[in-house]
Amino acid sequence: MNRRRWLIPAALCLTGAGLAVLFSRVSPEVLHTHLTALGPWAPAGYIFLFTVLPAAFFPVAVLALAGGLLFGLLWGSIYTFLGAMLNCSLMFLLSRHFGRGRIDRYVTEKLPPVWRTRLRQAGGRQGFFLLILLRLIPAVPYNLINYAFGLTDMGLAPYLLASAAGIIPGTLVFINLGDKALNPASPAFWTAAGLLAALLAATALLGKRLFPNFTENGEETE
Repeated sequence: MNRRRWLIPAALCLTGAGLAVLFSRVSPEVLHTHLTALGPWAPAGYIFLFTVLPAAFFPVAVLALAGGLLFGLLWGSIYTFLGAMLNCSLMFLLSRHFGRGRIDRYVTEKLPPVWRTRLRQAGGRQGFFLLILLRLIPAVPYNLINYAFGLTDMGLAPYLLASAAGIIPGTLVFINLGDKALNPASPAFWTAAGLLAALLAATALLGKRLFPNFTENGEETE
């Protein structure tokens, strides 16, 4: 019975891996074209892709920009948020209950030592606010954080609540940029690009405060 419980998550993860390979060189414009072809099923297709593709490390920024292109700011933000929360749940549960040892080795290999140290301490209230901060920083690998927090003692409910709080600002910024991307000469596009630049700058400073001894190769300085 335990094996059967994980047939669906495992199938979703394998589907995501296959789709990620298929779409590995895909741009937001190409995703927009494919999703448009689905007609009234485009929102469901987009949410499904957002649920499974990041599990295989497909870049979420590409998906978010495609969502803004296709659905606009309001509905693009709603569909992206739904897809992101489903994806967070999937990756967290896969990490916690399916292939935990392999995921632990992968996270240890890919995350810089200073991040791993912080994540090992991610419990209770401190871990909750740490996750919000990590979600706000685009430079922190979204996919790895999903898997990494599945290895902690944090429960699913607080994990999803903290993820939701941290995901919303970046979602709005990226969807807004995608929404304006069809008219790159317009003032609205440059305003959206400026908001993205401001987010990156602000979260870079936040990252420096969160990881004050972090170097680019992932090692701690004295």
